[in-house]
Amino acid sequence: MMRLAGVAGLGVFLQGCDGGTRSPDAARLEPDDPVEQALRQGRPAMIQFGANACAACREMKPVLAALQQAHGTRFTVMNVDLIAQKHRGYLQRFRIQLMPTQVFFDATGRETQRNLGTMTAAAVLARLEGDA
Repeated sequence: MMRLAGVAGLGVFLQGCDGGTRSPDAARLEPDDPVEQALRQGRPAMIQFGANACAACREMKPVLAALQQAHGTRFTVMNVDLIAQKHRGYLQRFRIQLMPTQVFFDATGRETQRNLGTMTAAAVLARLEGDA
């Protein structure tokens, strides 16, 4: 796991990247926001917030890709690179403090659970199915 504030100012860089001109609510209204698009699909979702610089995040990528491939018609499984998407305000909106953080949502887009660190495919699937 990677603590955001402890990585050579990465947390400060990510949190201050919008220059204070964009509120978290403004980011939420962007029609091209991939997280909002995922949450509007009307099915349970798991979104991992991480970065390519994070070893545990990279470790999770093939797990997430396999889950999306196998179960993508029932669930949405998505990986968000916080550095690449820094202008969207995800750190504040989803209260991300460590990477990776997996946030689980029900079919209405309401957060139901979260996990810090890595997970097995079975654990992710169990949470998406409501068994965990």
